[in-house]
Amino acid sequence: MKIGQISEMTGLSTHTIRYYEKQGLINAAAKDSSGHRDYGPDDIELLNWVDCLKNSGMSLALIRRYSDAVRSGDQPTQQEILSLHLQQLRLKQQDIHHYIEVTEKKLRRFSP
Repeated sequence: MKIGQISEMTGLSTHTIRYYEKQGLINAAAKDSSGHRDYGPDDIELLNWVDCLKNSGMSLALIRRYSDAVRSGDQPTQQEILSLHLQQLRLKQQDIHHYIEVTEKKLRRFSP
């Protein structure tokens, strides 16, 4: 698939896809006979996962390490990285829950 199709499928801009590729977060796409990037299903899956990790707060350096582990089949490293990330997400979730409670309490002050 061409980069424009991948962009439409994932909601990511072509610039972002190229950036992820340049940063080594996804594989460099194969080129077709015209020199256009040609992505496969595995590329799309990893691209979606990279975007999810980024949006959930994982650093690009750690995403690169995770992507390298995926490409090399290093499941213990993948599991370690995801387990640590999940712990961090759960802590953030607790923090957000607290912030919601505090904000709701403040808003109740405005109610008669």
